[in-house]
Amino acid sequence: MKTEVPAARFPTARTMAPAIESLLRFVNQDLLAASVEKVDLDTPLFEGGWIDSLKILTLIAFLEKKAGRKIPDELIVMDRFRTITVIARSFLEP
Repeated sequence: MKTEVPAARFPTARTMAPAIESLLRFVNQDLLAASVEKVDLDTPLFEGGWIDSLKILTLIAFLEKKAGRKIPDELIVMDRFRTITVIARSFLEP
């Protein structure tokens, strides 16, 4: 018997929450505007060279505005910014 996994657990372009969709759009259209290639939900952002130390500041400002709260300095660690999915789980989910 096959066990069905809820769609919300593995978001796709059709099923992702508006906050994740907004984050993905911001990264691709604003942070990576000069790039022809774009990232997806599980693209390694730092390891892949997509996000650098300057872009992370812009990303943090976007996340704080989107979440409506300041991100404490102790939460700004590389593990929380690995992919769009990880960022959304870390900062945009209630």
